[in-house]
Amino acid sequence: MTTAVRRRGVPRRLHVDGRFLMQDVTGIQRVAIELVTALDELLAEGALPGLQVVVWAPARGDLVTVPRFRSAVLRRSGRLTSHAWEQLELPGLVGDEPLLCLGNLAPLSLLLTRHRQVHTMVHDLSYSYFPQAYSRSFRLLYSTLVPVVLARSQRVFTVSRSERDAILERHPRLITSARLTAVQNGGGEGAGTARGSADPATLEAGHPDVPARDLRDRRCLYVGSMTRRKNADGLARAAVELASTDAVDFHLVGGTGAQFGASGARVPEHLHDRVRLLGQVNDVEALEEQYRRASVFLFPSHYEASPLPPVEAMRFGCPVVAADIPSLRERCGDAVLYCDPHDVGSMTRQVRRLLDDPALWSRMQAAGLDRAAGFSWASQASTVLRHVVPA
Repeated sequence: MTTAVRRRGVPRRLHVDGRFLMQDVTGIQRVAIELVTALDELLAEGALPGLQVVVWAPARGDLVTVPRFRSAVLRRSGRLTSHAWEQLELPGLVGDEPLLCLGNLAPLSLLLTRHRQVHTMVHDLSYSYFPQAYSRSFRLLYSTLVPVVLARSQRVFTVSRSERDAILERHPRLITSARLTAVQNGGGEGAGTARGSADPATLEAGHPDVPARDLRDRRCLYVGSMTRRKNADGLARAAVELASTDAVDFHLVGGTGAQFGASGARVPEHLHDRVRLLGQVNDVEALEEQYRRASVFLFPSHYEASPLPPVEAMRFGCPVVAADIPSLRERCGDAVLYCDPHDVGSMTRQVRRLLDDPALWSRMQAAGLDRAAGFSWASQASTVLRHVVPA
């Protein structure tokens, strides 16, 4: 894939806000990491002649994610950290050159200055849809900065058509469709797509990256934060029922936080060996092993924009049960079984169908691998670049 970005033979520079490298890896950070890694690969392959990419991060503190760039450059500078660094020190590092911000926010001073080229990815407006899920200080920061981001960024990206429509409906005076672009997240690269055709017979024979059904544990997996909007209560109830009645182990990966306990989600003590809360997992290989070992992936979220975990599960050959909501229909198509996220019985019935029907399980594994193959970080990065650094 080649994207020409040369203008009159003069090399150009794109700056990237790399504050995400200092943060625990949840969905937003994962998208930023993968997108910038894909951008670096395009640079290394010579697909972006004349473009220089500089990723900036605070000098203070440890990197949670250490990038191994081949062509992009990581630079660390400043005496501040977190939002203060982003707002007060990053603008001076960028000057008047283009800046790409991938974490919902951007420096206010640059947004308010005429002719500054600031491009921002706004993943969703969940702070507005679910205010009770966030602290008062978080809501204040986002309710102050995100409207400015929408109104003043040269280009705003979001991660699905459904979220794009929601942003336009909620903020018609701040942004128009001409400046708001939907770019689906990747997530399909790797084990699943490397195999080419998803042939059930081949899969049943086993593969080191895509284990067949009989090589997996009788385990259901969930990856994501344990909050009300992610349906922590329904998820816990489904896990307890399946562990109690179907001898299913259930692994939940992701930060719990205060919202999990507040949701009413409880796991009886006698099931702690079967229902395991593993917490935040930043190690990519450890997370991939969870996908390989699980027989079913359950994702009953009430709200998503463009979630990574269902596609990652499909990529590693783990059939998916997902909530029947518009963004998941857009993301997963016919490659998953859908459930009513408000009905625990609907969740458990769909999980049992996959556990108890080998033929259905194999069909859904094959469908999932084919669906995952359609999502590419390189494609997302190229789409973003077409708007940020036009030819």
